[in-house]
This record gives sequence, C-alpha cells and structure tokens, in this order.
Amino acid sequence: MKKEFPHFQQYQQAFTAYIRDPIGQPRPKNVAIKGMNVYKEIVFNNLFESVSACFPVARKVLGKRAWLSLIREFFRVHSANTPIFRKIPEEFLTYLTNLDQCSSEVLPEYLTSLCHYEWIELLVSTMANDPTETVINNQIVEVGGDLLEYQLVFSPTMQLLNYPYAVQKISPRYKPKEKIATHLLVFRDTEYIVKFIELNPITFRLIELLKDKNMTSRQALTQIANEIGSLPLEHAIQFGLKILNELRNQGVILGVYNHTL
Repeated sequence: MKKEFPHFQQYQQAFTAYIRDPIGQPRPKNVAIKGMNVYKEIVFNNLFESVSACFPVARKVLGKRAWLSLIREFFRVHSANTPIFRKIPEEFLTYLTNLDQCSSEVLPEYLTSLCHYEWIELLVSTMANDPTETVINNQIVEVGGDLLEYQLVFSPTMQLLNYPYAVQKISPRYKPKEKIATHLLVFRDTEYIVKFIELNPITFRLIELLKDKNMTSRQALTQIANEIGSLPLEHAIQFGLKILNELRNQGVILGVYNHTL
C-alpha cells in the first residue's frame, strides 16, 4: 500500500513542483496568482544570477535565449545534493556533465569544459588554505631548498587542468570547431589573486608526477627523459630546473619539505 504524505507535505511538494516547472505543473489550490508569480520569479531569478555570475563567458557564448532556456531546464530537472546556495554553480556543473541524458537543447561540445574552467576560479578563490603557511601536511616548508633533490611543496590551492579544447580562448568571437589538447595550472597567490598558467605537455607531465607520485624533481625528470627517449637526461634536467625556478618565483612552488628534521 502506497504511503500517503500528510496534507502539509503534499502542499509543499505541489508548491515547489510549480515553482520549478510552472508550465508543466498545476498551481497549488488556494494560492493567489499574483503572490505565486512574485515568489516564482524571486526564486528563479536568484538561481539564475548565481549561476550566471560564475559562468559569464558561457552565458555570452550561448546567447541570452539559449542560456535562459538552459538554466530553466537545470532548475526544472536537477536534484541538488546540497542546500548550500554558494554550491549552486557546482550543481550546475554536475548537471552539465550528465546533460546528454536529459537535455532537449543542442549545445556546443565544449560547453562543459568551458564551464569547468570558469567554475575552477570560484573553487580556488574560496579554498581555506593560506598560501603563506610554512607548515603543510605536518611538515615544515623550507623556502630556499634544492628544487632537484628534495620533494617539492606546491601551493595547496594548485589545480592541474586538462581539457580537450582551448577553453581559455573561447569567446563570442571564438567558438572552437576542433579539439586542441590544453593543459593549464591554476592557483591562488599570496595576494589571494587566482591565476592561470598555460603549460606545455612536458611541464604538465612533470608537475603531474611531482604532485601525484611523491617524487623528487630529478626522479621525475629522469622518468620523463626515459618516456620521450630522444631527450637526453642532462637537457631534461636543465629544462626542468628552469621551469621549476619560474614556478617558485610565481608562487606555485612554496619550497621543499625540510629534509633536516
């Protein structure tokens, strides 16, 4: 036997169903049309502004009509996993990831990558990590340590990004028709400014190894030289050390874990 909800819960469900889908759902009984319309507009406009503020490029690329239609569909069909309002852009990104299964819109293939690129700035800007901290993972950071011989300490806000499109170039005037493998690094500097750095494939691979494999730079560069085959180890180390010094100067690398303790 199907359980019947109490009257007030039935009313709540009917009320929210109409707010989300005023065309497809009936207006709850005994509710004034004018008051319902005001509430409906307030709720949707708050959602619309929250999403649009995080994805300004995507909004311009799609155009006003298509963007409005997309947000209305997101509001209508997506079941959020959190009640936190500032998490709405992340929920929208989750919706886009599964869009092929539920969307009636014909959207650019690069849209999800573009929106992830725009969202990551919000993520990094709101991270709790202090870029000036001197103790990370319960270990002391040595600012002037040897970048080749000891394990590096990256900014806790650093994110490595790998996209099939040149998302940083997309605009209303540039809408890519072909895929271009694109590697980016994003971090928040000591002045709490979010910065993006475009990486070549070798630099991306180097940072990936250093971040995920707990290697020293010498070990990582040796592996890269072996993977490429035609790159002499000495040249790989010279190239790598130059890149690492630039990243330290920019604030991506904070130093090395103190090896004397």
